[in-house]
Amino acid sequence: MIINYPVYENGTLIDYINKFHLGKAKVYNLFFNKEVLLNNHNAKENDIIKPGDIISVDYNEEIDYKLGINDIDILYEDDYFLIVNKRQGIIIHNEKNNNDALCNDIAKYYYENGISLNIKFPNRIDKDTSGIMIFCKDSLTLSYMGYLFENHDIEKEYRLFVKGHLKNKKGEITYRIGRDRHDSSKMRISSTGKDAITRYEVIKEYGEYSLVKCLIKTGRTHQIRVHMAYIGNPIIGDSLYGNDSGKLLLHAYRIRFKHPVFNDDIEIKCKMPAYMEGLE
Repeated sequence: MIINYPVYENGTLIDYINKFHLGKAKVYNLFFNKEVLLNNHNAKENDIIKPGDIISVDYNEEIDYKLGINDIDILYEDDYFLIVNKRQGIIIHNEKNNNDALCNDIAKYYYENGISLNIKFPNRIDKDTSGIMIFCKDSLTLSYMGYLFENHDIEKEYRLFVKGHLKNKKGEITYRIGRDRHDSSKMRISSTGKDAITRYEVIKEYGEYSLVKCLIKTGRTHQIRVHMAYIGNPIIGDSLYGNDSGKLLLHAYRIRFKHPVFNDDIEIKCKMPAYMEGLE
């Protein structure tokens, strides 16, 4: 399947490709295998490009997950992205011979819409977390988004309900997070763990709980859950860190990043699910 990339600035073809932060070996293979075209002609790395030109990449791919059974809730789509609202309780991917994960539902959508590409995602959110999940249709966009996540150049906002009232209504939590040595399914605060930065602000307080927004500058496993539990305000429904039952009230609410092709600021919001809105 061919993906087209419109050119908006003067430069060279290799400069354009490099802005996606693709590895050198992958860039070499693109040109060696003659997968890159410029205005429908075979292209070389040092070809000059100008506004109005079209760069094309021929991706020799096919759908690589078994088709799911559920429709997806699309928040944003173009030739490079498919951004969806992930429902609470579904995992991102499973063994490829199963069909009970979000990737399977994406595969179903690709099949129904004639999109012959691998299923690609630059990040993931927990099974019990709802909200925004990004899928990249092409390898260049996947590489670009991976770079943004690695360098914390994406603004990610979560909405959550926590137990009690926070002592400080706005602040930053910077405790390091590492794997729990006694339970491999859990993370914990650890002086030898990885840097983790969570910025939070109380939106509204209720009788025995609070609605909070969190912006995470790092993407550690269970980061918000671990941080909120550690300061004494575990997320409602968190059985792993809060000794609670029911649905985890944690939602990926908003994301903002620079589009790699159009160079626009893309901001996506996803309203909270009904079981969270009902608490307001």
